[in-house]
Amino acid sequence: MKHTLTRRFAAAALGLATVLAAAQPAEAQRQQRLAPPQQPVVIPAGGTELFRAMLDQKGVQPVRAQDVWNVADSRTIVVIIGTRNLGGPNSPLHTARQVLRRGGAVLIAGDTYLPLFDSFLQNEVGAINGTSLYATDPLAAHWPSGGPDNWKLCPFVVPISPEEFPKMREKPGPIWNVFRGLNKIATNSPSFLQLNPNVVGTEYQYPLARLPLSVTFNQFGQGKAPPNLLFAVGGEGPPNPWDGSPGYSFLVMADSSVFVNLMMMEPGTHNLTLSRNTIDYLQGPDSFRNRCIFYENGRVVEKFDDLRNALATPKQKMPPGAPNLPGLAGKNQDKLADLANGLIDQFQKKDGLHNMLVGQPGSARERRAFGKWIEIVAVLAAIFTVLFLLRRMVRSRQPLDVPPAPSTGAGVASTGPPGVFDRRQKELVRRNNIYEPIRDMLRKYFSSVGAPPNPGPKMPRLEVSDEVRKPDSLRQALKDLWRLAFGPPMTMTAQRWFELEPYFDRLKQAHADGKWRFLSDT
Repeated sequence: MKHTLTRRFAAAALGLATVLAAAQPAEAQRQQRLAPPQQPVVIPAGGTELFRAMLDQKGVQPVRAQDVWNVADSRTIVVIIGTRNLGGPNSPLHTARQVLRRGGAVLIAGDTYLPLFDSFLQNEVGAINGTSLYATDPLAAHWPSGGPDNWKLCPFVVPISPEEFPKMREKPGPIWNVFRGLNKIATNSPSFLQLNPNVVGTEYQYPLARLPLSVTFNQFGQGKAPPNLLFAVGGEGPPNPWDGSPGYSFLVMADSSVFVNLMMMEPGTHNLTLSRNTIDYLQGPDSFRNRCIFYENGRVVEKFDDLRNALATPKQKMPPGAPNLPGLAGKNQDKLADLANGLIDQFQKKDGLHNMLVGQPGSARERRAFGKWIEIVAVLAAIFTVLFLLRRMVRSRQPLDVPPAPSTGAGVASTGPPGVFDRRQKELVRRNNIYEPIRDMLRKYFSSVGAPPNPGPKMPRLEVSDEVRKPDSLRQALKDLWRLAFGPPMTMTAQRWFELEPYFDRLKQAHADGKWRFLSDT
């Protein structure tokens, strides 16, 4: 048939467009492939990922190791978990003292021996003893879910109330909210604090928590410990009247395990709440402090978002057969797909697109429409050809974004019609060769500083002052510029002159300072 190819092409185009816009066909519903289940996130038991994730959730940003000394101010928190590798002049404890002096916040939590110093007076106020303590009363210890027989390693912390101090001020500060109401804070082989009672006026102001009276120095119930062994001590300073910042915040605890992942995830404990209260206290009112130097066993940890990235729900791809239409349409997608397939099939068999666009086969409308379509195709082809040629022509032109030629001071050309010199300069710039104006400028300069008239390519004799540190370099630079001015023609791009111009400026300045001059042959 005469227009069979046209009709087939039109029908195929309509079918493709309809299939792309319509719902997925019913066959896709029968071949559903569900996405593989998400792998569980493994959280190490002895790490601090959960505590750092809570800092991240509160908007606290980590400080990199190289920036530690640039942020030691009132908006900085120093967290020291673990008391290993803390010595040296640039140690975590030294950083903590600097931050406290500037009104920042510090948390120290460790269970190995660590001497403690006052950050202001530099006096030793006590130490974390480092000796492990064990529970003997099952009711005063946590029974771990992974190993119930290990309850002797996990004595509970006993909070101390501000009412136990007769000289306490009328309104206790925020520090007393850290342990308030938390009677199931589980430890793991904790130690205890020993403080010198003769040192006063330091940040070690308030005993905040102690260990049970029944703890001993070994797990066999022998070596009963002294009563009221302190577990946590802290202090807080008055607000700064000059900038309105809150006073310093300080906490020290005799066990780092209360903040590790294992104890925070243990069911039935208050460790997670303790961590939240601690972060709120360290941040200060209205979340004033928003950055943290985090030390874990003496090493700066620079990422707080490990769990945020690991626990983020990934965007799963839609299964091939899943409904992609909302509501009622999605539930009946297979029926809609069958209906669409049937309509497309009937439209193609009856040559509907051809009849709609150009008319019935053999009719006068078809003949007129066919000629009109040929004319449209020819016009579009001509437009496309013109645009293609214009694009080729524009791309073949030389770039015009080179710097303008330097001014030689020659003014208007002395010969030739007006504008000849300007047109010559523009042509040189277009070709990116500014040799002629640079040559004329150099010749005029050398003539103005005593060069002989009509010199040749050989530079006249020079006299260089003894004040010049590198006379050979000066002579070589003058030779290069003299060759450019009076030597054979060469190509001088704008980029090359951009490199040479600073040397030319230095030569002019050196001549103005009397450091070189041309010698007369007479």
